[in-house]
Amino acid sequence: MKNPLKIFVIRKDERWLTVGFTLFFIIMNALLIHKHFARFTMANHGHIGAWSLFNNWLYLSGYDPYAYMTLTSYTDYYAIDRHPLLTAFFYPLYLLNHWIIMTWNFNASMFIMAVLVVIVSVYSAVFMYRTFKEVMGLKHSDSIWLTVLLFSFSSVMTSAMSPDHFIFSMFLLVMTVYIFGTSIKQGKVVEWYKVAVLYFFTVGITLTNGVKTLLGALFVDGKRTFRLKYIALAFVLPTLLCLGGYALQYEYIHIPHANRTQAIMDKRKAKEPAFAYQDSINLLKSEQIRGRQISELPFMSLINLDSSRKWGVVEWFFGESIQLHQDYVLGDIYLGRPLVVHYRSWFNYFVNAVVILLFFCGVFVGRHKRIIQMLLSWFAIDFTIHIILGFGINEANINGPHWLFFIPVAIACLYRLDNKKVVAVVKNVVMVLTVYLAVYNCWLTVNYML
Repeated sequence: MKNPLKIFVIRKDERWLTVGFTLFFIIMNALLIHKHFARFTMANHGHIGAWSLFNNWLYLSGYDPYAYMTLTSYTDYYAIDRHPLLTAFFYPLYLLNHWIIMTWNFNASMFIMAVLVVIVSVYSAVFMYRTFKEVMGLKHSDSIWLTVLLFSFSSVMTSAMSPDHFIFSMFLLVMTVYIFGTSIKQGKVVEWYKVAVLYFFTVGITLTNGVKTLLGALFVDGKRTFRLKYIALAFVLPTLLCLGGYALQYEYIHIPHANRTQAIMDKRKAKEPAFAYQDSINLLKSEQIRGRQISELPFMSLINLDSSRKWGVVEWFFGESIQLHQDYVLGDIYLGRPLVVHYRSWFNYFVNAVVILLFFCGVFVGRHKRIIQMLLSWFAIDFTIHIILGFGINEANINGPHWLFFIPVAIACLYRLDNKKVVAVVKNVVMVLTVYLAVYNCWLTVNYML
């Protein structure tokens, strides 16, 4: 058996790509740290509430500061029914930050997360580059351009400087695409242990991403995935481990945390009528943002029946995911940003339309490729969740890292057309789009951070 960790070795042709992206991600994360340094580094020798310190104080497009909070005061800030193992994965980092707090009275959660985010962002870029070059069969320069195009999309760019879970999901998904795509290219099956490991981590961070991994295995291995041994080792075993981790966290972390929180809230509401009134107002605002729900049952309560699907697609899913709006830059709908924000110019809509047109044309051209069929099934999951069901439709942009990598992979299919004139036009359009989006989104982000 080959060393599975060899996949993380940076190859000779990837060195400058790695250096360039590393420097870029370091700069972007440094900007976030600069904007929040004074508040987020407070420690008070460990006697400080993570909720009051971080919640509603991270000004970055609706991303949650739950990772900072977990590293400061360990508990389940992330919903463990949707992110069953994410809190557990952060435990070693919490121990490191706790030691730093108690030793130097300095909260290093921002710096710890920045290091982790930079690492997974760089490897996301590397795996995308390999996918273009090795799986899609593109030249070195074309692979670099499409990789840069992906990270010029606003939600991918901002996720690579955010402490939230989206960049970790993207890292695992693009690695899965590379591993599965390589197997498809070589006509080989994926070893069960690779599927099991990928499934365990993808589902552990976000449930729906685990479904994508299993769908991907089906596209790669076909009927083999229905063999009893394959199901037991690649699906049942990691599922049981995940359920066990969830059960332990629910019993020993979630229930005590929920009870403590409820006791604190009840006590404060009894003493401070003004606080009780403000809490009811905040709850009402949150319900208005989330929209009307069809049920209070788990997961069903996440469905939004009210929000506009048209503006959800135009301004969020295929809008802010690609280009930031000039108004309410990186604003949070829970902190004053309107549910619908429009671009100032028709040109922004035109740029988004060009990206979408290239995407759909690439899907059509590559429709017979199994990797495109696999990614199309993944895309259907995200579109169903956010647009049809309406979960997070008013923040669909920050979920972009779950699916935006499909766009450049689809465009790569256009690079393989026989008509050289069409290919030349596509390449030039991609280069112009990449430069424009990178400059435009960087300009708005840097100005906001400074």
